[in-house]
Amino acid sequence: MRREEALEVMRVWSAAGVPLPGKGLPERPPFRAPHHSATEVALVGGGTVWLRPGEASLSHYGVLLLDELGEFPTVALDMLRQPLEEGVVHVTRARASADLPARFLLVAAMNPCPCGEGSVRGACRCSERDRAR
Repeated sequence: MRREEALEVMRVWSAAGVPLPGKGLPERPPFRAPHHSATEVALVGGGTVWLRPGEASLSHYGVLLLDELGEFPTVALDMLRQPLEEGVVHVTRARASADLPARFLLVAAMNPCPCGEGSVRGACRCSERDRAR
């Protein structure tokens, strides 16, 4: 990362309470891989008392990996559209609002079906509905 990018990443991490590297600036871009049970606020940021950066901002200038994409709630995935398009998350609450940087590469992965055998003819144990989802 360039120095300016590393400084911006450190500002986001600091605001989120993420431990900073021991010495100097981070040299490698961030890599974040939240669990599919992560809430919408955990993914894009926000909160009720303190506005905190979410995974989209914590992966700024890096990679956001969504493994088991089909297991993430649709609402959470829809909330990532704006950061992907604009490179920023606009968070507005009753007491405050903030624009958080969120320029990241989204990598998504998933099995062809919940049982993981959908690519092997006749081995899948899932219902038609589960496979279509």
